[in-house]
Amino acid sequence: MDKKQVLKLVAILGQMKQLKRQGWINRQVREPESDAEHSFSMAVLVMLTAPEHLDMLKCIKMALIHDLPEVVCGDHIPGELSPEEKSRMENEAMQQIVQAIGWPELEELFTEFEQGKTAEARFVKALDGLDNVLTARFYEQRRSGRFLTDEFAANAYPKIMQSDEDTQGVLLDILKALA
Repeated sequence: MDKKQVLKLVAILGQMKQLKRQGWINRQVREPESDAEHSFSMAVLVMLTAPEHLDMLKCIKMALIHDLPEVVCGDHIPGELSPEEKSRMENEAMQQIVQAIGWPELEELFTEFEQGKTAEARFVKALDGLDNVLTARFYEQRRSGRFLTDEFAANAYPKIMQSDEDTQGVLLDILKALA
């Protein structure tokens, strides 16, 4: 990477650390997590829960970059935009990021995640929903006192059920532990 690319990467990562997640803002959670905090949490969940048949490194990479385009196009909650418009915006944003820092693998990983055709992508998508449930529980216990877990568990369940049986078992056990 040349100096210009490094400086652009510094700016992108800094923005990711500052970008607060819109869903928590909309629910008036005090001190909501950033996209960077969410991505880190997902990477840890991958390390703790990934079934052996999955490529763990690929899953960790997907977890870390899955929301990176939001630095450019913003964090849009479900229903705010059509799925097609959200996908278009995020794909264009990822292309801008890749061009700015010269790292084509980011776009490949993001596309794989978005398409959800591989076991790794489906697993990370399921974890994306599950991490929201875990975060909702954290906010209930430590921060806002509001009851959010059930809402996010209902949203996570369909994503979990799209993954393979081994993955479903692990992730459903985590959901049950929160009940």
